[in-house]
Amino acid sequence: MAQKTVGQVLRAKRAKLDMTLNEAEKLTEIQKTYIVALEQDNYDALPGDFYIKAYIKQYAERLDLDADKIISAYETGDLIEVREPRDFSENYRFVKPSERLEEERVTSTKKWQYYLPITILGSVAALIVISIAAVVFLNKPQDNNIADSLYRFSVASKSSSTSVVPVEETPTPESSSKAVAAPQAEVKVDGAGQSLVATTKNIISPVKVSLSVTAGTSVWVGMTNSDLPEGQVTLRDATPVTTTLTGNETVLTLGRTRGLTVKIGDTPIDLSAMASADSPSTLTIKIE
Repeated sequence: MAQKTVGQVLRAKRAKLDMTLNEAEKLTEIQKTYIVALEQDNYDALPGDFYIKAYIKQYAERLDLDADKIISAYETGDLIEVREPRDFSENYRFVKPSERLEEERVTSTKKWQYYLPITILGSVAALIVISIAAVVFLNKPQDNNIADSLYRFSVASKSSSTSVVPVEETPTPESSSKAVAAPQAEVKVDGAGQSLVATTKNIISPVKVSLSVTAGTSVWVGMTNSDLPEGQVTLRDATPVTTTLTGNETVLTLGRTRGLTVKIGDTPIDLSAMASADSPSTLTIKIE
């Protein structure tokens, strides 16, 4: 008997059925992002306990598992005992002495054929090196007349030259006013449906993310890889919340996007590509 977590049981059953994440998404009508979070026991990436239990029950039933048992293990935090059959079958084949001699002969022939190209290439490389060395030796000058004349010319030039005192250039206002421009911060948003990916470049570290909602609006936000307390917050009454990212990739799980504003630094993220502004969605922030 083996003990596994809820996510390990779900992932093992999907693997046993030889089912891809895309196929699981179509079968369960659960977003692939949430399926990955369930299989990794990453419940912080899911929008609240109600959704977690609903997704676990729906996923377990589609995989033909005991949904009540799995939900109970999630609520208590216990491991699930799983029976894994062991395979003790082994295949044996008797090799005759004549067959062993034949295999050894074939192996020795293959070894000789394997080293033949290496030996040929090594010989060719040695011939090339010897040829280059011979060309260099044969083209070597026979006397040092040219070197002697160059040396005498250099000595004469040094004795006749006068010393020159270098003059320090005074920087002009034009040259001193030139400053290196800082790279412009860039945020690129890709994706559609209920999942978007915001890729950032030239963002000053540490990266700050601010969250705010319009007055009279309430939005739940879950966040990974940040200093947000407990990894989640409920935004109310237009009070902004600013958090610092602690990794190069952060996943925001949004209860909805209507009335919500997300900024990376001073740059707002365009959430209009979401298919529904009143449904749970995810926003992944990648820092390059």
